[in-house]
Amino acid sequence: MSLKPILGPVTQLGFVVRDVEAAMRHWIDVFGVGPFIAMERGVSQPPSVTWMRGEPVTVELKLAFAFMGDVQVELIEQTNDAPSPYAEFLAAGREGLQHLGFWVHDHAAATRAVEAAGYHPVYEIRVAGQDLPIVYYDSPSLYGPMLELVPPKWRRSREAIARLTREWSGDEPIIRFDTYSEFLAKAGVSFD
Repeated sequence: MSLKPILGPVTQLGFVVRDVEAAMRHWIDVFGVGPFIAMERGVSQPPSVTWMRGEPVTVELKLAFAFMGDVQVELIEQTNDAPSPYAEFLAAGREGLQHLGFWVHDHAAATRAVEAAGYHPVYEIRVAGQDLPIVYYDSPSLYGPMLELVPPKWRRSREAIARLTREWSGDEPIIRFDTYSEFLAKAGVSFD
């Protein structure tokens, strides 16, 4: 008999780095992980407003995604000094694994479960066309990384990245897009 994780399997390892280009090269050259789907100017331009501890903030990012088996690797480089979980992580002298991402099937149940376990929501990303936000939770110190709960509709974007990496031609191991929004449009992903 085994336990059944309340959030399901970890589907993403989120790494906060100071240099996303160097981090991609390391993952490619040392670990053989790739190709990476890179977004030079984050999610959208202009950057969307997000919420850090209830306050609106505009966080500018460089992003990159790849897969290591079924687990998505996300690399995040914040390029401005807006308050965010990423900026706090770096300011604490850390670089590396910052969050475990879970693409949950029941967002409300997952939220209740982690909050009942003592996790506190810190950061919210609201996406047009989705009724539920992506939420980052502070973790108790005994646990370590933050938790990121991603609503069900966001699976479409994860599947599109997985599809593009599976169809990779074997050329340059970094496939570049200006923004995540551009990638989603080219991949035909919508959240309506």
